[in-house]
Amino acid sequence: MRLHKFISANMEAILKEWEDFARANQPQGGDLKVVELRDHAKDLLNNIVRDMATAQSESERESKSHGNSPTSHTDTPAEVHADERLGACFSIRLLVAEYRALRASVLRLWVKGEALSEPDNPDELEDLIRFNESIDQALAESVGRYSEAVTENSDIFVGMLGHDLRSPLQVLSFGAAKLKNMEDADKSLNQLGSTMIASVQRMKEMLDDLMDFTESRIGEGLIIHRGPADLAEITRLLVEEFRSAHQDHRFEHVVNGDCSGHWDASRIGQICQNLISNALQHGDPQGNIVVGCEARKDQVVLTVNSKGKPIPEAQQQDIFELSSRKHVEKGNPNKNLGLGLYIVRELVMAHDGKVSVESTQSAGTTFTVELPKN
Repeated sequence: MRLHKFISANMEAILKEWEDFARANQPQGGDLKVVELRDHAKDLLNNIVRDMATAQSESERESKSHGNSPTSHTDTPAEVHADERLGACFSIRLLVAEYRALRASVLRLWVKGEALSEPDNPDELEDLIRFNESIDQALAESVGRYSEAVTENSDIFVGMLGHDLRSPLQVLSFGAAKLKNMEDADKSLNQLGSTMIASVQRMKEMLDDLMDFTESRIGEGLIIHRGPADLAEITRLLVEEFRSAHQDHRFEHVVNGDCSGHWDASRIGQICQNLISNALQHGDPQGNIVVGCEARKDQVVLTVNSKGKPIPEAQQQDIFELSSRKHVEKGNPNKNLGLGLYIVRELVMAHDGKVSVESTQSAGTTFTVELPKN
């Protein structure tokens, strides 16, 4: 009997072995019912049977071997199964083990129940190949859905955490301001208040980045609201703010032409703020930070330049990627970049712009943002 017909004829025996394996390996304290243990196994097996019974061309076989199976706009039984197992607290290791056990069960029952012909029988070899293809496809769908769900749940949790941390942060900010402005307090307390305010502000910036990071990964991405905005004015106000808060650094603001456009002013300010903060964190404390705005024909260009140890050329290509932090050498002053540069890139892209970096020993590090005026 061909393997796909054998699976259909022995569906109950196969499902019983699937059920027994799931029961024996369910999470500690679990007490799943038969319908929960079997989950969508019958639909999954029927899907495999249909796939095996469908004629397959050489080009389709090659495409499958490269992992390019046809995609569906509806959830497959394997994807739904992953959702159910995640909800039942099965680990991804147990999810994969289920497919390994299913593969072994089907083949063992087939060999045991059928008097197979010669081992090189073309039909039997074809069946084995097609069965393994189908199992691997289902496994890939389940693992993919499981991983996506875990990532999304993690992002939602991070977003909730970031939101809930704002309230205690506001209390700290209020207390720090009281300490700073107490007229009858010791000067050391006033200084402590100033230090606390700076720390709270830094924490707020990190929370803002965290919230934007989460927003960029779930839903429809970062949301912007366009309107008339003047980059020269936005950067002027930010430079004054940074200058008053960091009096041990030197700031320079350079404007060339009419730097107005149609953007989300608050988001553009966030781009500038993150780039200046990055220059403060990683640049030379004794060097200038130069913030420039230049109007061109159809765009406005923002630059932030700082001196200091240059960013290695190999890292300049992916410095805006989250993964870039994994490749930063130990002891490099440009490590721990956080989410700031990633958020910059996402916001610039949301405005249909471009961002780049150049870094040399002689010219320093310059971040360049090109924003279309409209």
